[in-house]
Amino acid sequence: LPPIPDAVIGANTWCYDMMYAKEPTVFLNWAQNLGAKGCDGLGMLVEQAAASFTIWTGYKPQTSAVIDVLRSQLKTK
Repeated sequence: LPPIPDAVIGANTWCYDMMYAKEPTVFLNWAQNLGAKGCDGLGMLVEQAAASFTIWTGYKPQTSAVIDVLRSQLKTK
């Protein structure tokens, strides 16, 4: 875990983990146990790919279905 004091994490905190997996990471579990909201990096991965695709083709793909499919295919450790 990062050297962040527990006291600075709470209900008004968002924690973002660049990693993504079927289950929340250790970092996200820690943050959520302290009351924070959090999300993993899967959305960022897809949105960055979509932005690149848009630059190259001029077409903006819909990403929510892609995120859903990828999330459903993540494996548990």
